[in-house]
Amino acid sequence: MSNLIGDFISENFNKLKRHLQYSFEELSEAEAEDIIQQTILKILGSGRSNSIEYLSSYFYKAISNGATDYFRKNKRIVPLDSVDTGNVRNAEDDILNLELGSQIRCALEQLDEKSRLIFIETEINGRSYMEISQETGEPVGTLLSRKSRAVSRLRKLLVNYVKDGGIS
Repeated sequence: MSNLIGDFISENFNKLKRHLQYSFEELSEAEAEDIIQQTILKILGSGRSNSIEYLSSYFYKAISNGATDYFRKNKRIVPLDSVDTGNVRNAEDDILNLELGSQIRCALEQLDEKSRLIFIETEINGRSYMEISQETGEPVGTLLSRKSRAVSRLRKLLVNYVKDGGIS
């Protein structure tokens, strides 16, 4: 199985890195690479690599979890003297964008795994339903239904954020 993992990583390393940097805008390229490498080591070291059924989905979820752990362990503190106070509106926009990203990540975490996977794969990774269907063996109609339910659930979860003025 480690050959399959090695092949997968060599073919998809840049995609995984872009996924992390898109999902966690605060990550530098080097941090994203480190997280991917740590994830590979954990998977290979765990001995569970033979039981992974959907390698692509597993890795995307594992590196996302790795990034979340990274941020929990390395709570970043921004020195006050590095903050540009000259353009307050841009600072407000940045804070709102960070807050929105945080709210979306929290909402995505509340979805069931299959709905979250189809949403992330189609919306963030730009994959087609047909491609995912071939990989998972699920009918395209099932994937469409899951995505529809995921979007509805995300709307409900984020409605309070929109009503409270978090985004305009």
